[in-house]
Amino acid sequence: MLQTPALEETTVVTVNYNSIDVIANCLEPLLEAKEIIVVDNDSTDQSLAMIAERFPSVRIIATGENAGNGAGLNVGIFAVKTPYVLIIDPDAVLTPDNLQLLYQGLQDFPDAAFTAPLVFIPRHGQDLWVMGPGETMHSRTYEVPEGPFCSWFLSACVILCHTKTIQDLGGFDDNIFLYLEDLDLCMRFTKAGHSMICIPEATADHFNSYSASRSWKLHWRKDWNFAWSQLYLAEKYRGRSVMWQEARKLFFMHGPKALFYALVFDRKRFIRDFSAVHAVYTHSIVTYILYSYISKQ
Repeated sequence: MLQTPALEETTVVTVNYNSIDVIANCLEPLLEAKEIIVVDNDSTDQSLAMIAERFPSVRIIATGENAGNGAGLNVGIFAVKTPYVLIIDPDAVLTPDNLQLLYQGLQDFPDAAFTAPLVFIPRHGQDLWVMGPGETMHSRTYEVPEGPFCSWFLSACVILCHTKTIQDLGGFDDNIFLYLEDLDLCMRFTKAGHSMICIPEATADHFNSYSASRSWKLHWRKDWNFAWSQLYLAEKYRGRSVMWQEARKLFFMHGPKALFYALVFDRKRFIRDFSAVHAVYTHSIVTYILYSYISKQ
């Protein structure tokens, strides 16, 4: 494979957690990068052994615990020595040609924190989420401008960053275990005066959580963490009163549905809605106890 400036100056960072079914497809096209770091969040499958056998040049950092996606990425990000770091989900695929387009985007827009490709989900098509100024939640769009464009949010499933910029920012907020950590990252980049640029000529495939079996435990974990992250970000950026409003909204959105699905024995939908209710309850109780304690000090 012809070595390109992007490959020579980039370290690839991804987090592995039981991703044996997908991570090889992620690593294979990027093996000529300066370095590949796989941070393992205490996987219980055979993925670590597979990576070590098939990709001996890959640097594996085993954390010994699953502290969340953002925390795992931070371990890799702060181990990077190259000028650029490619942050990529283990179920995403980016070719070297598309990496070069992201790299060129950072040369063309040196003040940008990162560049991102146009992401496609197999069997579903284009997956572009954006956010406008002053907004605190992203939304899907099907309209793609011609040429590079700036957004207040771009998904971090595949992004090429200036290493120093993301290290100076402190990486991801490791209080967020899973979901919306990229939204938080973008909001902090914006506050620090950086832009995020989508390079639509560059494309990547994202297999969107095909990295683990779709058990009820997985559905619970995903839906619980998404609801919890929503409340965490509402409080972080809009204050406690807005967080309580969001908590009530989530409770009345999911509570009645959870009760209905329990009565009709629809296990999958019950788990989806009850996990959100449980996250609202947990976040609210913890917040109440924390602020009660602080107010007494």
